[in-house]
Amino acid sequence: MTLTLPKSDKAMEGSYMKNSTDEMDNKDEGKQVEFYFWIHSAFRRYIEVAMDLILIGLVLVILVFTIKTIYFLGTVIYRETDIPHVISEFLFVFILVEVLRILIIYIEFHHISVDIMVELAIVAILRELMLHGVVEMDTIKIAGVSLLIAVLGLLLKFGGIRTVEKHVSTYRPFFQSKSK
Repeated sequence: MTLTLPKSDKAMEGSYMKNSTDEMDNKDEGKQVEFYFWIHSAFRRYIEVAMDLILIGLVLVILVFTIKTIYFLGTVIYRETDIPHVISEFLFVFILVEVLRILIIYIEFHHISVDIMVELAIVAILRELMLHGVVEMDTIKIAGVSLLIAVLGLLLKFGGIRTVEKHVSTYRPFFQSKSK
């Protein structure tokens, strides 16, 4: 006559054969595993804090660059009438503002949407085109840049990288209107 164990007991079948020294080894291994995961979580926590501090520094640097660029843009508008240069500087301000926005989103949510990066790439490419001038470029470079912009636009439109979900920000404005 054979004795069959229920399915839940079959997984425990090998544990009936263990002696007390095996149980002591398992307790030591459990402590090592707990320490191993504790070290990783602590290391990850400190690395995240360090990355946040680095990103906050980058936000401050980009904010200073944005203010400096806006100041120099104001002085260029009154001195020169080089319209492509002025438009290029406006686009550079937009690029800096988008990078600032990306960094703030990363600090808050710890991820970046691909669609924001694609939009930023399109604006950066257009700025470089305006800065260097399309008239002075070779036909092959113009075709390559046009193809790149078309691919990025198609990726943005049909690639499924646009996120529909809205992030709920934890930001609360300093001056809130009191609604009664």
